[in-house]
Amino acid sequence: LVKCDPRLGKYMACCLLYRGDVVPKDVNAAIAAMKSRNSVQFVDWCPTGFKVGINNRPPMVMRGGDLAKIQRAVCMM
Repeated sequence: LVKCDPRLGKYMACCLLYRGDVVPKDVNAAIAAMKSRNSVQFVDWCPTGFKVGINNRPPMVMRGGDLAKIQRAVCMM
């Protein structure tokens, strides 16, 4: 097993994948909040930061599954 503490590392990039009822204004506000908190640190030798994808279709749920139906979601990689 490998021990990894993401609070101690630095990242080359961050990808935010949005689904559902999301507008670019909300995305920009979320990125600004993350930058202001310094919760994600990036390496200084790479100019990239946040990459964003927006899919306007709401997240799918399986009938009979245990996940609730929601209007929007985000996955950060």
